[in-house]
Amino acid sequence: MATKTKKLTKIDDSTMGIYKLLSYQESKLKAVYYALQEVYGKSSEAKSGTNWKKAEWQQFKSKFQETFGTVEQPKYTVEQMIKFSIDRFNKGLEELLEVNRKTWQRREKYLANQPEVI
Repeated sequence: MATKTKKLTKIDDSTMGIYKLLSYQESKLKAVYYALQEVYGKSSEAKSGTNWKKAEWQQFKSKFQETFGTVEQPKYTVEQMIKFSIDRFNKGLEELLEVNRKTWQRREKYLANQPEVI
């Protein structure tokens, strides 16, 4: 006796309005993008043998955007960026998320130590 399989339909949460959340892939895009930028930049800086100043970092970020697009309009999908990261730096999604987490911690620590502007 053959059993019938029930076809599952995709859940449409468009009626959630202001409560609607990004998909997992969309929510990871920013973290992956910025982590890849950090890893690529730090690797390039190390290759140059110098500590980059603000101007060098701005030049690198400009070239990164030219190559990868902006975080708002990326040229590649999350999967493509992760594959590139694995191939180039041996860092997958979890490692990139960890890089992003540590970058945010450094930024928060830096901002906490800045004098308050009145």
